[in-house]
Amino acid sequence: MAFPGRPFLGTFLSSLVGAALFLSASPRAFAQVQTEMRVFSDSFISPSFEATQKTNYQFVGAQLKTDPFAEENLKMDVAGGVAMGAPLLNYLNISELYVQSRQSETETFYIGRKKILWNELDARWDLGVWEPLFKWNPLSPERQGLSGLFWQVDKPYYTLVLFASPLYLPDQGPSFEIENGSFVKGNPWFRRPPESIRIWSEATAIDYNFEKPNESQIVLQNSFGMKLSFGDPQSLRAQLSYAYKPSNQLAIGYEGNLDVAQLKGAVELQPQVFYHSLAGADVTYKANAFRIGVSGMWDRPNKDEIFKAEWTHPEFSDAVLLSPFMEWNNGRWGVSLQHLDIFGGDVTEKGELANPDRAALMTRYPYKQAQQVAFLTNMSFRKGRKLLSKISYTYSEKNDFELIRVSTRFRLSGLWSVIGEMQMVRAGALTASNQNEIAQFVNNDRLMVGAAYVF
Repeated sequence: MAFPGRPFLGTFLSSLVGAALFLSASPRAFAQVQTEMRVFSDSFISPSFEATQKTNYQFVGAQLKTDPFAEENLKMDVAGGVAMGAPLLNYLNISELYVQSRQSETETFYIGRKKILWNELDARWDLGVWEPLFKWNPLSPERQGLSGLFWQVDKPYYTLVLFASPLYLPDQGPSFEIENGSFVKGNPWFRRPPESIRIWSEATAIDYNFEKPNESQIVLQNSFGMKLSFGDPQSLRAQLSYAYKPSNQLAIGYEGNLDVAQLKGAVELQPQVFYHSLAGADVTYKANAFRIGVSGMWDRPNKDEIFKAEWTHPEFSDAVLLSPFMEWNNGRWGVSLQHLDIFGGDVTEKGELANPDRAALMTRYPYKQAQQVAFLTNMSFRKGRKLLSKISYTYSEKNDFELIRVSTRFRLSGLWSVIGEMQMVRAGALTASNQNEIAQFVNNDRLMVGAAYVF
């Protein structure tokens, strides 16, 4: 497949900027932006935590967000934070940033980065198959929108969305740094590759070198998709979706040799983009506060050879994903139950350094089977105080883990809030037959507390 070159990228970006300036010329384009400043402390509370020397980090952050239901042309949801004394934990999350142009009461164009519910399974489980994820904390990923041009038609009983883009932005994972051939222990959320291998029955250190590709080789990738939803959102509704796009994960290949002079292993890491086809289907039924449904997906990675023969590389199998769910929400309280099964989707390594008894360097999905129950509250008190919270318990017998996540916000007034988050993990051993992302962070139990101010 031919990919667009630099002139096309420049034209696309110029068009985006031009559209933004044109739409901003209208008074309606200047959206009411809510700015929230945050100060918080992140602590790793597991007695077995050893990913970094520090166990407590202090942050100063901010979020800029517009009302998603307002009529302004410019929309955004951008957040960033600075970690005091720990630059690898700094982050910038551009979840959404786009301009919209309403052509009629039923037809709207969007250009930029925008979140859309392409598939309910993917959104409910935060798998990052359709849309990329912000995985600064892999135990609590956040959806980010696809980037490109969207055309949406809303009719009383159906919605049609068409999407196309020459640009590709993959998952935004934890930051890392290589120093003197070793991965720096500066980010507790970055999973470091093995630090040694066995040569002649002796443990031998590894020097790593990350072969960073040209940015245009990553970013300049075509994608397109469509979604058709039909039925009554307050009763029976169905949705069909399809996309052909690059995977939001990069495939990681590696090549290694022995430095006889220093008796060290030298390993080169190389990321590559690979494509896949996605087909999704959702059926839901809603009656008052109760909603039930089932969501499915067919994920078919391309089988193109993207690595040279001498590189050890991953090979991906097709996958079928299925998730039934039910939920009840009366506006003040809510509870949801959901189940996930993934059939296929295995990652096997091929090449000179491949070892079938060792877990692959990457996984396609964070886990292959799980159940989750979640409780939500949205309670108002006197003097403008409000409590918003979500508690979820995720369990997997197949992948042998338990994950408890808590997020809460207590609004003291229209300006001040107290915020908090917690994740607690129990997981079995990570093996070649039990590849899952949760077990990689079994010692990263986390507690965050802080304050937020809106102006």
